Amino acid sequence: MAEPQGTLIDVSPASGDAAKPKRTTSKGIGAGDIVLVDKKGRRFHALVTELEQLESGRFELVVRPLDSRISWRTASVREVVEVWRRAGRPRA
Repeated sequence: MAEPQGTLIDVSPASGDAAKPKRTTSKGIGAGDIVLVDKKGRRFHALVTELEQLESGRFELVVRPLDSRISWRTASVREVVEVWRRAGRPRA
């Protein structure tokens, strides 16, 4: 029997996924969660106080930054990099 053909380049399946950031949806974010927001290249942690739906159908987060030097009070779902869920909140 013939041996299987060897590969010339070692490609792991996870290497392509690591380069792309995981997209966050509005379903995974709720009031009381801590989020890492990237607004115009500046990153900061914030507490989500509410989730509003705009007329366009997009969701906007009303946030309270954990650092008092940050003046932004809103963020879109696309600007959220990471989410830490509040313990005890039921998942939808």
